[in-house]
Amino acid sequence: MPPDRLAIYLDENHCNNKSVLAVLKNAQIIVERHLDHFPRGTSDETWLPFVGANGWILLTSDGKIRYRTNEKRAVVTNRVRMFYFSNNNMNGQQMAAALDKALPKIFKLCAKQEPPFFAAITPSGEVYLRDKLGKE
Repeated sequence: MPPDRLAIYLDENHCNNKSVLAVLKNAQIIVERHLDHFPRGTSDETWLPFVGANGWILLTSDGKIRYRTNEKRAVVTNRVRMFYFSNNNMNGQQMAAALDKALPKIFKLCAKQEPPFFAAITPSGEVYLRDKLGKE
């Protein structure tokens, strides 16, 4: 079971994914859904600070956040722990299967790595730290 204080924030693209929600519920993980906090189409720069301020773990498929200046700045400034699916061609069930295998690795990485950071979740459920974004 994950540490009690950690929750996973599902971005707009994943917050209604029944397969992912079922995996998280089965693992007894606190879930924060994007559409419970923000309307559709809210810019990433608006909601990323909210995720960081609450200390939540971000789950997304938008790995390009790593390269967009304003979004990357929001991740860094707000100390977000961002996990993204490395393959955008997976369907909801495939993402859920990968997430199910990845969960222990996600929580292990969060325990040892200070935020902010970007980490990838592969289709096989492996987790790879991509960028440590703290003070250089």
